[in-house]
Amino acid sequence: MKYFKFLLLSLTIISCNSSDNTIEEDLMPPDPTPVFYKGMDLSFQSELEDHSVTYRDVNGSPVDLLNYVTNKGTNLVRLKLWHTSQNGENTLSDVKAYATRIKNTGSNFLLDFHYSDFWADPGTQTPPVAWQNMTNEEIRIAIYEYTKDVVTQLKNQNTLPEIIQIGNETDSGFLWNYGKVWDEFSNNWGNYAALVREAIRAVREVDTENKVKIMLHHSNVEHSIYFFTELEPFALDYDIIGLSYYPQYQTKDLNLVANKLNTLATTFGKDILMVEVAYPFTLQWDDNQNNYIGSLNQIIPEFSPTPEGQKAYMEWLVTTIKNIPENHGIGFCYWAPDWVSYPNNDTSVSGGSAWENQCLFDFDHKALPALDIFSNN
Repeated sequence: MKYFKFLLLSLTIISCNSSDNTIEEDLMPPDPTPVFYKGMDLSFQSELEDHSVTYRDVNGSPVDLLNYVTNKGTNLVRLKLWHTSQNGENTLSDVKAYATRIKNTGSNFLLDFHYSDFWADPGTQTPPVAWQNMTNEEIRIAIYEYTKDVVTQLKNQNTLPEIIQIGNETDSGFLWNYGKVWDEFSNNWGNYAALVREAIRAVREVDTENKVKIMLHHSNVEHSIYFFTELEPFALDYDIIGLSYYPQYQTKDLNLVANKLNTLATTFGKDILMVEVAYPFTLQWDDNQNNYIGSLNQIIPEFSPTPEGQKAYMEWLVTTIKNIPENHGIGFCYWAPDWVSYPNNDTSVSGGSAWENQCLFDFDHKALPALDIFSNN
């Protein structure tokens, strides 16, 4: 003990008298390594578990999906939330229950507020029925109180999200027409920003330790610069630019994608999360539902619609994100990797999936090679 005290005293004297602070710097703890998010949107899991869907590892052995993917390297799970669900899915009760399971795996949690009773995207941003026919002032109060209540409930059960997304694919604004910024509402950015600001204020008031990152989400890499430029005058308090990239709907020029991402980072100085990505491992189908992607003219020429091509696409994506300037590329989130067909090949089922050929599990529900990307990055 005496030697230990003498050593501490000696180091203190040396560091105080040192002309170059070398020893003092050596004693400082290193900066923590930034998290690179390798995420999945598992919003379908509550529904798929009701149908007893079985997932399998590469050897065909049944696995618990959430534990399996987190053990493979997934460190972020995204869940969407509908206000008053039209079909009984993606309710606050569902989110709270699954968020507990996410946290128990040690993974991070991303909450996606749709601010709607059903799907919200650039072409559909319908306010919850409970909020319709409100005044502008009333709906600002509503989004503040609702957001605060949800985040408070999550905090109280120790499942506060690491990232909260204010609206889903809000290229055209949200809560139409209150926060619409499209067509005849192209001069309505002030109202949209006011609604976003109230939602952010609610999160910040609950998150007193400033742990939550706020994300704004645009659906199109190529056209997102315009959106975030329009928001600049309002000085919104957000941390992350969230983007979707689906080549069947957007540019297939890989250099253009990389250039747009780099420009976003250098222009706005925000971190970038590719929060919705996917790629097909086949152009075939496994049920009676039309798929979102099914022809060669919808894919990127450099990547074949095969298990190997899907993996190669993900390798390119990760490299592109990691090369965004100033380490602003913080990760990706694979959309609906679990939305397999159920039950397999039963054409009498009206449910099924329009996404099964873009999952990370094949038509036998076995893990595909692209899952290695989660382990290796």
